[in-house]
Amino acid sequence: MKHLSTLILSSLTLGASAQLTITDSLSVGSLAQLLEGLNVSIANVEVNCAGSAMGHFSGSSELAITEGLLLTTGGADLVAGPVGDFASGYSGTPGDPDLNLLVGVVTNDACVLEFDCVPLGDTLLFNFSFGSEEYPEFVNSGFNDVFAIYLSGPGFPMPTNVAALPDGTPVAIDNVNAGINNSYFHDNQAGNGTMVTYDGFTTNLTAFAVVSPEETYHFKVAIADVADAAFDSGVFLEAFSFRSVMLTTGIAANNSPIRLVRQGDQLIATLPAVASKGELAILDAAGRIVQRTRISSDRTVIDLASLTNGLYILQALGADGIAPVRFVKD
Repeated sequence: MKHLSTLILSSLTLGASAQLTITDSLSVGSLAQLLEGLNVSIANVEVNCAGSAMGHFSGSSELAITEGLLLTTGGADLVAGPVGDFASGYSGTPGDPDLNLLVGVVTNDACVLEFDCVPLGDTLLFNFSFGSEEYPEFVNSGFNDVFAIYLSGPGFPMPTNVAALPDGTPVAIDNVNAGINNSYFHDNQAGNGTMVTYDGFTTNLTAFAVVSPEETYHFKVAIADVADAAFDSGVFLEAFSFRSVMLTTGIAANNSPIRLVRQGDQLIATLPAVASKGELAILDAAGRIVQRTRISSDRTVIDLASLTNGLYILQALGADGIAPVRFVKD
């Protein structure tokens, strides 16, 4: 593994089109700072990519992310441009053994970023978007370019891919496209995109994991071509979005007296009598309150229709001793 401390990156601007700019001006310190968000510290950053495959991106575009780190299977400079351009570089790097196991074939042109982190809270979150030039022609064709965010550490003795949709589906060409899980997909080609070359990419997704506070965890972000070395794919990691939410440790459903039953877009919550005069708050994955509902006796009906799909936390306000509970709207 090549340490970033030995990699001297220039400040050359790799590519720019309209409002999207991509550069390779990434020192060790700036790379860690670009990733590190609220309540988490990052150390021991390592990278194994071709020099042109990784870059810092910023600016408005069709992406839902305006700044971050870009890892590609070819050239980062090729990503800034109209959708009519063609991103297909050849980095010449080998594939990645973990990704080989994930897709069951030998991969090519891998770009891999690894680092350690220490969270202060019990939940780790990371925003990302996956895009590719393989869309839409090569969906379900065997050219299933793949990426993963592997987590290992306490509670994760084997590397676990946390780059998934809310239902656990790993993000890849064949799993997220115009035909399947299309609510998470942006068809850039159909939209005649002017600032991102890739023909398609996902919405801004959030990887999350329940962890032990103040323990050390290892992350490996890897992307690679599948079946050939052409038609680039890339993962956009949102700047400062790697964060730890300060929640009560172990707020899984079986540790909370709150019981939930889902009926379509309604969530029925049953609570103990101590919470009968308060409110139920729904928090999003970043810990922000997005909805409040007055508790009605011991059974409270919550309308989820206005919420987008994703991970949420239900918390009883004004009732001590009642642990929150996680749920997913899908």
